[in-house]
Amino acid sequence: METDTDSLVTFLIAFGVPIAMMTWAYFKMNATDQQSVKSDFTSPKFLVSMGSFALGAFLIEFSDTFAVPMIKTMGLVLLIIGGIGSSIVTWKASKVRSLLILGLFALMVFFHVS
Repeated sequence: METDTDSLVTFLIAFGVPIAMMTWAYFKMNATDQQSVKSDFTSPKFLVSMGSFALGAFLIEFSDTFAVPMIKTMGLVLLIIGGIGSSIVTWKASKVRSLLILGLFALMVFFHVS
């Protein structure tokens, strides 16, 4: 498992800083807000849409950083599921925005595959 120093620094900045800030903000919340965050993050709507997208993007970047191609495939599958899920969730509010999201996700997957 080879690690490129530049990609490791980028990976740590891109994912380490937001995760640290979200953790810090979570522990500053009161108990009712923490319970609300837990219920929001474990809802099926979130897990199928943004949760799959975030985990897929994390796995793709992790795979690029540590040169593990199998993890990149799993990340792409989760990214596709997240794109389709986000498009379905957004469809009720705005059909144009939903198609735009689907197009942007397709473009992201295309650039990660090629």
